[in-house]
Amino acid sequence: MPNIWVYVVGGIVAIGAIVSIQGIIGENEGTKITDRQAATAKANAAPIEVETPKPDASFDKVEITKDDFILGVDTAPITVIEYASLTCPHCAHFHQNALPAIKKEFIETGKIRYVYRDFPLDQLALSGSMIAQCGGRDKYFAFIDALFAQQPNWARDPKPFAALSRIARLGGLSQAKFDECIKDKDIADSILKKRLDGDKIFGINSTPTIIINGKRFSGGLSIEQFKAVIAPLLK
Repeated sequence: MPNIWVYVVGGIVAIGAIVSIQGIIGENEGTKITDRQAATAKANAAPIEVETPKPDASFDKVEITKDDFILGVDTAPITVIEYASLTCPHCAHFHQNALPAIKKEFIETGKIRYVYRDFPLDQLALSGSMIAQCGGRDKYFAFIDALFAQQPNWARDPKPFAALSRIARLGGLSQAKFDECIKDKDIADSILKKRLDGDKIFGINSTPTIIINGKRFSGGLSIEQFKAVIAPLLK
């Protein structure tokens, strides 16, 4: 790789939540079982109440550029920008546990335009981002999805570049194309410029960071939190 990583710094934060339920005890053993089952079913059916997260910053102008990678239609009332690093475990969690529902309920129905921006926190994440771009725009999100899904198998492998190469070949890149790609200074520089722009314009310093119609949420959101944030925007 060209020695270009001197420009990159980063960090990461995390969030979490837990919910518990308790059954109701009846007068006899048969009633106890029935009441417990009924209470459990009722609790499971009840919607999870979450406090709507507050943004940590707001921006009047959020520009989408021609080189952005986008899912959804331009006419969607909500624009979501995600800054993520391919070696970030919390980013992988968001992509596996929240993004599929977001795609199905909001992106594919024309409610959200989703923009993914690489924000590599280390050299390996940069290389993964480069591979995704070398696959072409039509395969970009397939590569991103695969790299997040397989993150433990390549980002924590003793020989991560060999593991990354195997994923690239499964995605249709030859070994020669892989070797050429991870040495491509132009691709690396374009990713790092986007990263530096995110830091300069939006103050991005951790991943995942999500911007929803100009409101910044650092550290990511659960699917419940995400829905709570966008609900007023869909009225």
